[in-house]
Amino acid sequence: MPPPRKSRPRLRPPELPAIPGGLLDWRHGHWSDVRAQCRYCPQTTNLRDMYGRPSHKTCAEEAARAWLEEQSERYESERTHL
Repeated sequence: MPPPRKSRPRLRPPELPAIPGGLLDWRHGHWSDVRAQCRYCPQTTNLRDMYGRPSHKTCAEEAARAWLEEQSERYESERTHL
């Protein structure tokens, strides 16, 4: 008879913010005097993401939200197939 399996603590998927636009805080250090094309859309912007790359706040939030949703789906898929 095999020994009983140890139960792992249940992991929780990341949660999305309830308030639209409440994902990223761009109050300080995200402005550049040079306009450049947003990395997510064809328009130009003076804003920079946390890595210094040109990005509109709304574009970056949408990309982050999509990434979180993908990770949540992956988490659920892996959790149900254990």
